[in-house]
Amino acid sequence: MTVLPLMLLVLSLTGCGSTKTEYVSAPHVPIPASLTADCPIPDIPDKMTWGDIAEYNIELMSVIKACNLDKRAIREIEAERVK
Repeated sequence: MTVLPLMLLVLSLTGCGSTKTEYVSAPHVPIPASLTADCPIPDIPDKMTWGDIAEYNIELMSVIKACNLDKRAIREIEAERVK
C-alpha cells in the first residue's frame, strides 16, 4: 500500500519537469524630455532693493517647486516600470 502513494508522488514531481520559462518583453516607457530638461534659473538683476530680493526669492521658490514636480513625475514613471 505504501508503494502507490510514492508512485503518485514521483509522477507528480516529474510532471512539472518539462515546463518552459518564457520571458515576455515589457514596453519601454520613455521619460518625457520636458521632465529631464534643466530647470530655468531666473536672471539676477544688477541692482536689487530689499523688495526685489524678496520677489526674486519667491521666483526661485516657484522654480524649485516646478523641479520637484518634475522629479515626482519621474519617480512615478519609474514606479510603474517596476510593477
